[in-house]
Amino acid sequence: MIVLFFLLLLVLVLGIWIGLLLARFLKRRHPQPPTPPAPQPGGYKIPDHLDEGDLAAALNVRLMGKPANGVPTAAGSSSTPAAPAKVVWVDHGNEVLVHLDSTVVRILDRIVLVSVDLETDQTGRTPLVCSFAVSGAGELGGLVASTDELPRGSGALASCWGQQLQSAVWSSLMGLVNDHAAERSLTPRALSASAGKLSLNAGGALTSLSGGAA
Repeated sequence: MIVLFFLLLLVLVLGIWIGLLLARFLKRRHPQPPTPPAPQPGGYKIPDHLDEGDLAAALNVRLMGKPANGVPTAAGSSSTPAAPAKVVWVDHGNEVLVHLDSTVVRILDRIVLVSVDLETDQTGRTPLVCSFAVSGAGELGGLVASTDELPRGSGALASCWGQQLQSAVWSSLMGLVNDHAAERSLTPRALSASAGKLSLNAGGALTSLSGGAA
């Protein structure tokens, strides 16, 4: 009886060991899919705060601009579009190659810096840096900013395309602010910058009340 008991115990241990090895082998052959990223609080696509990498990725998509023929691009038609590496901007017959994948963002206290490489036959490829002074953390300075007359960088390139780049970057920031508020069914209030972080603020619509004279 004792011998039989030990034989059964040995068979049981061997069965468990073989089962564990088989499970490990099958797991290697059929790996589990990667865990999807955690959704933003409330299920929103645009968070209240963006770091430099998040903001650069968001600007990449928005800086594409509209196709000259008016036909939406494949990237622009997706709910989560992926920007191409580069696009060509056309303005009054002039063309410039915009390297979207070169977009770099630096967020300082009350300052947002956006660098994008532009390229023409006359200037070659060179970065232009747009600087926007906005509200600081906790300050509701609204949706206004001050900027330089032209971006920093090549004078020849900045004089030809600097204002267009500034307008495109600022329009992209405003589009981000508006979309952030829209998906919350709120009204955009302000954007503010602190070291490494851009904050978007939205709230209820503001109304003005006028009182009559007694």
